[in-house]
Amino acid sequence: MALADWLASGADPAKMTPEEVRRRQQLCAVREEQASTRLEARLVERDEVFRRGAATTSTVLRRVLARRWSLLQDEVRTMERELARISKESAGLAVLRHLQREGTPLKAPGDCTPLLTLLDDASSSEDEFAAKLATGVGGTRSDARTGPVSAGTGTVLAAWIRIDKGEIKSADEALRRLDER
Repeated sequence: MALADWLASGADPAKMTPEEVRRRQQLCAVREEQASTRLEARLVERDEVFRRGAATTSTVLRRVLARRWSLLQDEVRTMERELARISKESAGLAVLRHLQREGTPLKAPGDCTPLLTLLDDASSSEDEFAAKLATGVGGTRSDARTGPVSAGTGTVLAAWIRIDKGEIKSADEALRRLDER
């Protein structure tokens, strides 16, 4: 059962054992890895179709390849939404597990509609969802020891953006800069 199903069915985290949360977290990690692998493969396929279209001068073949690229692009968007949702579920389970380990008394979050909405909102981050879930079940995310669920991702994302803009010439250079921090 996915975290969204658990929330929608009247979740009560006080009844979940740490072992159950850990098991759900591990299953979610497997789902996340599978989804990211499928997405990476689809991105490679989409980019290859684009390169094939750029390499040919045949108008008919380009139309066929453009249509195929468009279908692949739609699949990529769908897969990205799925991966974002799974990542939020993983972050939510991580915060539940942390709260349990800290001995925080948990309660049922009540109306789960805002949590489910945030889970489906592609513009919200894993950290936003985890913080909202933590607050909903009786915990807080203000403790410096808990911090954001994914503390280092901002730096890595910024490095990739700088690569995209041409400010950093290669992934190796970006990795070297990250290691120096």
